[in-house]
Amino acid sequence: MLGSLVTWLRILGYDTEYWKGDDKEMVEVAKKEDRIILTKDKGVVRLAEKNGIPVLELISSNIPEALATTAEVFGISLEFNEKRTRCPVCNTPLKSCGSRWLCEKCGKEYWIGSHWVDISKKLSEARRIFLERKSLGDSTLK
Repeated sequence: MLGSLVTWLRILGYDTEYWKGDDKEMVEVAKKEDRIILTKDKGVVRLAEKNGIPVLELISSNIPEALATTAEVFGISLEFNEKRTRCPVCNTPLKSCGSRWLCEKCGKEYWIGSHWVDISKKLSEARRIFLERKSLGDSTLK
């Protein structure tokens, strides 16, 4: 349900898995690997909470909203860091090659092109939402 968010978190440098399997197995893996779970599924939220796994139920599919909420709850950075970025496809840390990045696992190559305008806008919007909530003392979790 959150495949786009996974891509954005990887771009921001976070080790992120997109789970396609059994919910119980996901919770076991999250516990073993000390991961958090982001989901839109209330059943997964209950299962994670029952097993002591940090979990966040996201309501919105809007990427800036979801990123701002994740930053609010888990303290992630919403700033792009070219030294931490990961492959959006396979989650491998990217190798910087001048003005490009290369994934040594899947062979994908990335660069700052025209798509960067959209990336920058979405990250700016996520930061704006985050800062607006913080300044108002508003929490999406109240």
